[in-house]
Amino acid sequence: MKKLKLTEMIITCLVLGLIICFVSFPVSAQDLTAFEVMDRADNRDDGETSISEMTMILIDKRGKQRVRQMKGFRKDFGKDVKNISFFLTPADVRNVAFLSYDWDDENKEDDNWLYLPAVGKPKRISAGNKKDSFMGSDFTYADMNGMEISEWDYKFLKKSDKVGGHECWQIEGVPKKSKRKKVVDETGYLKTKSWIRKDNFMMVRGIMYVKKGKKIKYFTATDIEQIQGIWTAKKLTMVTTKGKKKDHSTVLIFNNMIYNKGVENGMFTVQRMERGL
Repeated sequence: MKKLKLTEMIITCLVLGLIICFVSFPVSAQDLTAFEVMDRADNRDDGETSISEMTMILIDKRGKQRVRQMKGFRKDFGKDVKNISFFLTPADVRNVAFLSYDWDDENKEDDNWLYLPAVGKPKRISAGNKKDSFMGSDFTYADMNGMEISEWDYKFLKKSDKVGGHECWQIEGVPKKSKRKKVVDETGYLKTKSWIRKDNFMMVRGIMYVKKGKKIKYFTATDIEQIQGIWTAKKLTMVTTKGKKKDHSTVLIFNNMIYNKGVENGMFTVQRMERGL
C-alpha cells in the first residue's frame, strides 16, 4: 500500500502505529529512486499482528508535562490493516479509544473513529479533520493514518547523510500538482523531508512544513532495536515549532512489544471501542 506510515508507526505500537518497523534490503537498494526508497520504507515487515503498551508525554512550551498510558492492537486483514488503541490513565482520558481501518485500495478513504466516553458514542473522523491534533498531541490523525505516497513527488536532497552514525537518504516530498489541494487539506503539510536508513529502510528523522500557522514539526525515531526479528523504534518524538521557538512536543515511549501473537478479529470494531479494553 502506498503510504508513508508515520502514523502506522504510532498505531502499530499502540496502535502504531506512527511504530516504524522495517526489514533489510540488498545492496542494490543504492540504485533505487527516491520514490522507490519511500515505497520500500512503507512496505515493511511489521508482523501479522502487534500488541503494545505506550506512554505518551505531552510537553508544553513552559516544560509542563502530562503523561498518559495506552495500549494498542494491530492486525493485518490481507493487505488491509486495522488498529485500535485504548487510553488507560489518567482518569480524564480513561476508556477513550481510537479505531482505524487502513485500506489498501488507494481510491478508498481510510476509516477512523474516536470514542469519548463523555460523548457516549464513537465519532467518525472526516477527511477534513484528519490534520487535527490527536488527543492534544503533536501527531495528527493524518500522521496516524499515513500519507498516500502515490500522491506525492519525491526527490533526493542527499544520497548520503548520517543520522546517529547510520547512513541515510535525505528525501524531499511535495504534493503532486494534481493532488495538491486534496493532500494539503487532508494532511495540513506543504512539504516534508525524510531521512531513511539505508541498512533497514527505517525513517529516523523527518521535518513537516505545516500550512496552518506556518509551523514546522520535527520528528525523530530513536532507541531502535530488533524485537522478534522486526526493527522497532521504542521512542518517537515530535516537536512543533513556530517562529523558530518550541511551541509543544510529544514523546511516545513503547514497552512490551509483542509481534505475531493471536489477536481476535472482534477487537477491531466500533462496538469494542464502547466496551473498552
